[in-house]
Amino acid sequence: MSPPLSGSSPFILPFSHISEADVARVGGKGASLGAMASAGFPVPPGFCVTTEAFSGFVSGCAGLEALLEPLDALEPEDTEGAREFSQRVREYLVSQPFPEEIARPLLDAWRALGTEHGYAVRSSATLEDLPDASFAGQQDTYLNVRGERELLERVRACWASLFTERAVLYRRRHGYTSSVARLSVVVQRMVHPEVSGILFTADPVTGDRTVCSVDASYGLGEALVSGLVNADLYRVSKRTGEHLEVRVGDKAHAIYSLPGGGTEKREVSEALRCVRALSDTWLARLVELGRQVEARRGSPQDVEWGIADGELFLLQARPITSLFPLPEPRPRDTALHVYLSFSHLQVNTAPLPPLSLSLMPLLFALGKRTREEPSLLMVHAAGRAYVDLTPAMHHPFLARLFPRMLAGLVDPTLADRVRAVLARPEFHEGRGQVVASWGGVLSFVGPVLSGVASRLLLQEPVRARGDYERAMEAWAREYEGRLAAASPGLERLRVARQELCGFFPDVLLPLSLPILGAGMLSWRLLGGLMRGRVDARVVESLGRGLEGNVTTDMDLELGDIADLVREHPALEERLRRGEVAALAEACSRPGAERLDAAWRRFLSRYGSRCPGELDIALPRWEEDPSSLLNSLAGMLRAPRPGLHRDRHAAAVREAEQAATVVLEAAGRGIGGWLRHRLARALIARVRAYLALREHHKFFVVRLLMHLRRAVLEGAEVMVSRGLLASAGDVWLLELDELIAALADPAHGSLRERVERRRAEQARYAELSPPPVLTSDGEVPRAPVSTEALPPGVLAGVPVSSGMVEGVARVVRDPSSEVLHPGEILVTTFTDPGWTPLFLHAAGLVMEVGGLMTHGSVVAREYGIPAVVGVEGAVGRIQTGQRLRVDGERGFVTLLGPAEESAEVAA
Repeated sequence: MSPPLSGSSPFILPFSHISEADVARVGGKGASLGAMASAGFPVPPGFCVTTEAFSGFVSGCAGLEALLEPLDALEPEDTEGAREFSQRVREYLVSQPFPEEIARPLLDAWRALGTEHGYAVRSSATLEDLPDASFAGQQDTYLNVRGERELLERVRACWASLFTERAVLYRRRHGYTSSVARLSVVVQRMVHPEVSGILFTADPVTGDRTVCSVDASYGLGEALVSGLVNADLYRVSKRTGEHLEVRVGDKAHAIYSLPGGGTEKREVSEALRCVRALSDTWLARLVELGRQVEARRGSPQDVEWGIADGELFLLQARPITSLFPLPEPRPRDTALHVYLSFSHLQVNTAPLPPLSLSLMPLLFALGKRTREEPSLLMVHAAGRAYVDLTPAMHHPFLARLFPRMLAGLVDPTLADRVRAVLARPEFHEGRGQVVASWGGVLSFVGPVLSGVASRLLLQEPVRARGDYERAMEAWAREYEGRLAAASPGLERLRVARQELCGFFPDVLLPLSLPILGAGMLSWRLLGGLMRGRVDARVVESLGRGLEGNVTTDMDLELGDIADLVREHPALEERLRRGEVAALAEACSRPGAERLDAAWRRFLSRYGSRCPGELDIALPRWEEDPSSLLNSLAGMLRAPRPGLHRDRHAAAVREAEQAATVVLEAAGRGIGGWLRHRLARALIARVRAYLALREHHKFFVVRLLMHLRRAVLEGAEVMVSRGLLASAGDVWLLELDELIAALADPAHGSLRERVERRRAEQARYAELSPPPVLTSDGEVPRAPVSTEALPPGVLAGVPVSSGMVEGVARVVRDPSSEVLHPGEILVTTFTDPGWTPLFLHAAGLVMEVGGLMTHGSVVAREYGIPAVVGVEGAVGRIQTGQRLRVDGERGFVTLLGPAEESAEVAA
């Protein structure tokens, strides 16, 4: 507890008078220290020079405003400009006199604490150490400050450090201006520790909230924070106290305080370097301190600590902002849960706004207690959807089957991460609390397996396919009719919600999964039947040139429109230049009737689609066709009309030739007549059923388009009642929140909730979602290969054979970027809204994905080499760089000068 300070001033606050609500006056660091001191934690005494003091200082700096203008005009990446202009501001500020009205109470507070001590003088910005912005370390810190003159100089230097180059750039990159940031200064009595370090109350590497991670070294913590020493590392279970890891660093140097002020670096004796800096007793006390601080502050903490003269001191505590959030809602039991990223399965890792995210538990039928309740197995974290695999993974049959399916159909590394969790004793301890029953498994799997068997053994494939297409179209018409009959607003939204809840049990389970399962199983059986008789690539070729695939048909129709555009040279030129409004203008003129009809027909059938189409907040093509027109502009660079049709016809011929090769090989040898008959039946099913792979998603997207219209109708009502500031804010509500607000005429404003979620969405966009996550927050690691790899080599999945060399085009947004014919598409992920780009892609490199994800399937369909799961590809490959994509072995070679070429293996 800080000793009492005489007098009172708006410029000085002792720790004992500070709470966490005082961030605006003392910044993040000051508020934390005050709150911890007031709660009785062993915080060395001190006080804060408030932000009012900072404002008083800068208000007297007449020339500051002119110096700040160029800083706030900087581009976020302009490091040279930041260096130049920030230095001018700092030099100006440190040259200004220290205001007497601030110096007087500051020195009084210092004298009350004892002038014989050294002090740590640290900046504490109002934007640092907050849950949504990690500004820590952006300003300066001074240790062992002694004497009146040096104290005032260091406080003024801290004020000036608000304008260091790194602090300025950090604010610019996060959208803050100089006027928003204010600075307090913490003045704290120094302790001179024998040992100090950092305690993380959650593992900062794995994210595990049940593990404490401690770094420790000799002397002041500055040596560790600045990277001067290789410190000890201790990882301790918070549940059991078990030492999970103890790694002793060499601790060659340490920083110590000098009697007259300042610090010095010293060498550590050989005897102390390689022994533990912390005993088991001190380690246990540290972990307990961390548990108490975390419980007090309500989130995992990054704690700076020191041990001096047999006492443990808490020097600083702030939230760990780098952790990926825990899945919500939290489990109702104490078992360890394992979650699989639905975003990775859908190959779209961007965060979804709350309304889009709230649809996932309604669509997902498993884990529902009633038809219209949200699924308990579909959770969310940082705007991404996750599926709780725990009940299934405690079932002996599913625990073996699901990882194998995941490895074979999606991504082997995902399966490895899931298996890593299943192998842990603590996971098996929860089996009695969470397990899927045989009855539950059979109620889901039984109808699917029955449907697969029927389509595989009993039904003629062409007829089965026709029945499926007619059933899907009939469902869509009925759904659209029921929605149209409902009154706009509340009633229509309720009907749309009911239909959403019914899609899985009424459509996906009885119709789509059986026919897709029969197609996949036929392909696998055919591969097994022909193993050793034909090359596996021949069987793979049977999946190309599929007739009636909804995404392939969409691409072909868009290519036909491109050919019609060529009949209008002026329009063609405008589209090549990126003038997206040109097509609508041209279609309204005489002579463009065929083009106009084709464009209207295309939007009538496919206007519900768009890139990222499962995010209902994104405009559909019928509203904003700009990404389509960019694809159209790329198609116009093809050397001649009809190339897209010729390419598809070539894929069809390749598949027909492959079928001929398979049947000829099947008929040879003993039992050839039976093998030939089986192969013919399986080929027919592969060709008929695999073409339907995208149909169910196409109909989901149609459903979502109508739901989007209903939501926007409801949003207008919300705006008219003053509940929302604008219709676009509706996406920051959940669907049930929107329905409840519309149903209650007295419902209060939702604007505050919207603004809070807007800030959360901005933070989520900066986080990279892990593909597998546990309920403890841990991100399981896939086993690391011990095979030596050359520098610059990454691991991933080859998914479409062949080899191509060409120029890379890194595409992050298909609505604003054009892929030219013959270029290699490099991106993070794709979905059906990206498919038009594949018409002129020579190859594919993708960061996320597996064997059966969208980009992989389309690449095989079009016969272009593809490698997916190439971690960091978008950052390492640049547009215009020449690449070699080897889809057979899984290599992406960056072709620079011959002696400098490097391989990125996948």
